[in-house]
This record gives sequence, C-alpha cells and structure tokens, in this order.
Amino acid sequence: MESNKIDTYEPIQVFKNTCTVHRMGKGEKSYYLPKFGTITANNLTDGIDMTQSQTLSITGTTHTTNEAGCKVIITKKLRQQLKEDAYRAAGKVIGNAMGKKMDKDGLTLYSGLDSGLSNANTAFGLGYAAAAVTQCVGQSEPAPMPMSFVLHPYTLNTIVDALATPGTSNIPSDYQKAVLQNHFAGIIKMNGIPVFHDSNISIDATNDAYGAVYSKLAFIQVVGWEPDTWVVYDDSLRGWEIGIVADYAMVEEDGGYGRYLLFDATAPTS
Repeated sequence: MESNKIDTYEPIQVFKNTCTVHRMGKGEKSYYLPKFGTITANNLTDGIDMTQSQTLSITGTTHTTNEAGCKVIITKKLRQQLKEDAYRAAGKVIGNAMGKKMDKDGLTLYSGLDSGLSNANTAFGLGYAAAAVTQCVGQSEPAPMPMSFVLHPYTLNTIVDALATPGTSNIPSDYQKAVLQNHFAGIIKMNGIPVFHDSNISIDATNDAYGAVYSKLAFIQVVGWEPDTWVVYDDSLRGWEIGIVADYAMVEEDGGYGRYLLFDATAPTS
C-alpha cells in the first residue's frame, strides 16, 4: 500500500533496557530500595565460643516520581484533509516524544557517576574501553553483571573505523566482518559487554559527549504509572486533544557501579 505521509523518525532509545525498572504499588508515594552492607568472617578455635558479633548495616535511597507528558490538537478541518488516520499518526508522534523524553532523562545521569574516563577532544578507543571495564570489576565492590556500554554513534565510530582497516588493528578478520555487518544492530561487544549507540546523547559545544559503561543496577527507572493516553473532544476548539502522560523518575542508585566516558563526538567525514 502506498503511503500518503512521511514520518519524522526518532533515534533508537536504549536507556530503559540497560537500567533496572521498579514499579510503585497502589497507594505508594515513594520507592525505597535498601542496600545491605557486608561483614567479615573470622578464624575460629575449636572449643572456644564465638564471641565476636557484627552489626549488619542497611543504607538506602528514597525516590519519588514526577509527571511528564505532551498533547497535540487535531481539528475537524485537519482530520478531513488528511488521507491517513489522523489519530494513529498523532498517537505515534506523542508516543515517540514521550519515549525520547524518558530516554534523555536517563542519559543525562551518566555525567553524575562517581568516576570515569575523560579526555575531551580525544577519540574513544579500545584501550579506554578496557580500562573502564577493568575499573568496574576490579574495585573493592565490583559492579554487578550484566553491564552495558552506551555511546553516541559518533563516539562509537572510532571503534568501527579501527575494525574497518584489516591488518592494522590486529583483530581477527572474522570478528571484523561480523562487527562491520551488524554494529548498528546492537550486537557488537567490547570486553564481553554489549555496546549500544544512542544519538539522544547530547553533544556539547566542543563536540564532546558523555557515554558510559555501567551495571544494570547503577540506574533505576521508578514507575508511578506507565504512559497513559487520552482523546478528548473540545466543542469550542472544534477538535480533539490527544495526549500522553507518564509518572516516573530516572535516578542513579549506585554511582560506583559504572564509569562515565567523556570523549570526542565529532561527526565523521570519512
């Protein structure tokens, strides 16, 4: 069937799939996630009573949610002029807008991680990737698996460019072929960790952008309610309001469970 319209396409939204989602129950105004500390095991002597006792510490963070949303107006005249289903088109537009808003809210959390690798105006490389992962798994409390890399496509391009030059990157040709065929499908891995690209990541005035490698437990999406849509006719407006609202919060739960990656994100030209 021939289409009678052209959609504005939005970037792939990946943040929600790389964080932990917690839904608040009915009647709850906030979400509290406790974290239990550790204790130390000691040597014992046969026949001697174990007198050492330790206190189990519990820390936690309380999170609250906020509403976000958008709406569009479809007038009677506009509906009559459109050959496509106006309601369906409007639903797609507001759904994309809500998804983009939620994704960007999550992506802005990267710069708030406790530590990371930062080399402004410098191309990202495999060495930086290895260092970031090593820091995450080698610290006193390792970042729990699963983990993910999320980078702007322009930042990720330097890795792909290195793989695209056989004989210089010392990477097996079979692996090079697989990555070059599918790297924008989200299956590329670095240091055993899946890598995703998201062009909703903001690029600053000097063409640098924050990406990150992090555990699924580093960030949380707290859900008050999932995106909810409505259609209401307004007589005086002579049209329909079509809207969407969600109640949520994108929050950092443990800033030590990841590393931010601030590197060059200049658009490639070759």
